[in-house]
Amino acid sequence: MNPFAGAGDALSLSWRIFRRTIAAKYRKSFLGYFWMVAPALLITGGVTLASEAGVVVPSAGTLPQSVSVFLGTLLWQVFAEAIEVPHQAFEGARSYLTRVHFSRAAIVLSQLYESLITTAVRLVAALVFVAAVAGIDVYGVLLVPVAFYGAVLLGLGIGALLMPFTQLFADLQQTIKLLLGYGLFLTPAMYQPQGDSAFAMIVRCNPVSPLMEAARQAAAGEALAQPVLFTSVLGIGLVATIAGLALVRAVAPILIERMLLGGR
Repeated sequence: MNPFAGAGDALSLSWRIFRRTIAAKYRKSFLGYFWMVAPALLITGGVTLASEAGVVVPSAGTLPQSVSVFLGTLLWQVFAEAIEVPHQAFEGARSYLTRVHFSRAAIVLSQLYESLITTAVRLVAALVFVAAVAGIDVYGVLLVPVAFYGAVLLGLGIGALLMPFTQLFADLQQTIKLLLGYGLFLTPAMYQPQGDSAFAMIVRCNPVSPLMEAARQAAAGEALAQPVLFTSVLGIGLVATIAGLALVRAVAPILIERMLLGGR
């Protein structure tokens, strides 16, 4: 069976679902899309004060600390939310998944559209912030979006590959949420790791770290220090996303059967 059969129907249905849900979600919020960047602004303010007090070692590079932290925090938010997309899509559709027959890929795609919109809002905020504080050239405007949407691909791919297991084991989903909640501290978003300690190695091996470094270097108008690593992360994200969505489509009938039987 072709895992991508019926892709046209899935795209059409997912867009209709998305249009009906996105307006309702933000209609009740006076500040609307501001909440997408509010956490990054608060973290940036706190880390900047800590850096000025000498508590936090500033990230390497020519960008001001506030810009560096803002970019890194937004990128982590994009990545963390993209990981949650497949699981949230199935959780949110539990009430009708077992009653209505339709392309199961549509619910993941509709959730993905929302993730792309929120990423666009954060990207615009990042570019405006960088331009206002440090200035940005065409090179940065072109490459920073690649890093942001690379984070979407990487997160979506990992989330899709994990989704069958998070649906079966609630403890695994809680563990992932915990790691995503505190994972920002295992990235170079707020500080520059020093030496060759185990903690520094963990930070450098974080898959989002190359995207953060590339976004900062591009925003500063600098050539990428590790272009091969950056390109490799983008490629891994693309492959993981394609494989993950194919896996979601393949296992959807099994998951729905378990829902009908009353299991996770």
